[in-house]
Amino acid sequence: MTVIDRRALMQLGATVAAIWSIPAFALPDPPVPGLERRYISCRFGQLHLRIARPARAVRGRPPLVLFHQTPLSGRMFEHILPHLADGRFAIAVDTPGYGESDRPVERPTLAGYGDAILDALAGQFGNRIDLLGYHTGAAIALDLAARRRAARRLVLIAVPLLDAARRQPLLTQLAADKDPFPADGSALLQQWSGSVAARPPDQSIEDVARLVAEKQRGGRHYEWALRSAMEADLVPLADRIKVRALVIAPHDGLQGPSAEAARLMKARLIERPDWRYGLFDAAPKEVATMINLFLAEV
Repeated sequence: MTVIDRRALMQLGATVAAIWSIPAFALPDPPVPGLERRYISCRFGQLHLRIARPARAVRGRPPLVLFHQTPLSGRMFEHILPHLADGRFAIAVDTPGYGESDRPVERPTLAGYGDAILDALAGQFGNRIDLLGYHTGAAIALDLAARRRAARRLVLIAVPLLDAARRQPLLTQLAADKDPFPADGSALLQQWSGSVAARPPDQSIEDVARLVAEKQRGGRHYEWALRSAMEADLVPLADRIKVRALVIAPHDGLQGPSAEAARLMKARLIERPDWRYGLFDAAPKEVATMINLFLAEV
């Protein structure tokens, strides 16, 4: 019995030592000051939101709703959200099937994603909002602003405004039968290596680790929203935009399409060659100031 007890004690000690050796960023995060998380119902199930409340609401400033890149989640906006709550609510949505939002049974169209989100938000935040979208989220926001009357202002960052010739190879690649979870872990290593390689100097490794973790949540359907975005022709949608719009073009490979989107929408264009990926982690205050000034214009 004595030998068994000693072994059990040694195993317990090894387990405790292993737990304390885990780097701090691998543990659950503490609450983000000024940020609330909430679930609301939409046509696809539960929709997860991150909400930054303003210290003081300003009359005439509708909520700002943020749409993320695929296959990430609203978590990519955590650092910038409190800075965008400038007299308004700032709401980052997890697109259905990503982050902590329920996945639809079947893949929606681009319009299906946007309508589900907008209809769910209307009951709690009203029918008048400002929209901000990044990458795939820019496609969702652009589509909504072209079709629905809810949008007052539109901010698009890195717009995937691609013609059919550029979209088709991407669609073929996305539709290919591939396993996102090979047993050797190679897919995860590729995601990690790619995210670290694209990391700007002011984005921490901890932030990269969080984003890579979010990429895993989409599971075997991780490409759904991007496929729906690539199936949509954004050119005629951009030509139909009537609301005041701002396009921010970081140099992440979409600066040309972003400039073309700004031209079609007659939008203000701000090119930032010093920004690439990770701008919401690397320069949240600067990005937010630029957006807030535009949204506050009379």
